[in-house]
Amino acid sequence: MKKFAGILFRWLCVPVFLLLTYALVWAELEAAVFFPKDHLTWFFAGGFLLGSALFTMVSRMTPLYVFGHETTHWIMAKLFRKETGKFRCGGSSGYVEIKDPNVWIILAPYFVPFYFLLFTGIWGLLDLIFPGALAPLHPWLAGLLGLSYSYHLVLTFIALSKGQADLKHKGKVFSLTLILVMNALFFFLATLTVTRQWKHGLYSLSSKILLLLQNLIIEPLKNLF
Repeated sequence: MKKFAGILFRWLCVPVFLLLTYALVWAELEAAVFFPKDHLTWFFAGGFLLGSALFTMVSRMTPLYVFGHETTHWIMAKLFRKETGKFRCGGSSGYVEIKDPNVWIILAPYFVPFYFLLFTGIWGLLDLIFPGALAPLHPWLAGLLGLSYSYHLVLTFIALSKGQADLKHKGKVFSLTLILVMNALFFFLATLTVTRQWKHGLYSLSSKILLLLQNLIIEPLKNLF
C-alpha cells in the first residue's frame, strides 16, 4: 500500500512540475523586458551563448563534469546527514557510496549548477573581503558565470541522453520532470541574481502561477458546480 501511494504521489507531481516549468519560463521571458541592458547582463548572456555552442560541440562527458557531478551527490548527502563511503572520479564516469539516498541526493547533480554556484560564491566572498576591488573584472566574471551555467545545462543534457541509472530509482518520468522544473527554477533565480531584478521577476512568477491556477483549477470547478 505504501509503495502504491508513493507511485501515485509521484505521478500526481508530474503535471504540477510541468505547469511550474511553464510558469517559470513564461515569467523569465516577461521579466526579461525589465532586465537592465548593461554590460553585466550582456556579458552573462554572451558567456552563456558561447558556452552553449562550445560545449555542444564537445558532446561527451569530461572529468571536470564528472567531478562536479559526484561532488554534488556527496555534498547533498552530507546536507541530509547520510553516511557516505568511497568516492571515485574517472575520465568519463564516477561514483560515491551513499547509504539510503533520497531523491534529492540522487538527482541533485542534474539540476544543481555546481560550478556556477562555486564561482558565484567565490565572487561574492571576494567582493565582501575586497569591496570594489573587483569592479573592473565584473563584466568578465559575469561572462564566466554564463559560461559555467551553460556548461551545467549542456553536459546535463548529454549525460541524460546517454542514459543514467539515477533516473530509475523513482521512475524516469517523475525524475525527468523534477529535473526540468528545478533547472528552470535555478536558471530563473540565476538571471534574477545577475540582473538584480527580484521585484519584477518574483511578481511575474507569482502572477503566472495564480493565472494558471485560475484557468486550470478554479474556473473549471466553478463551471462544474
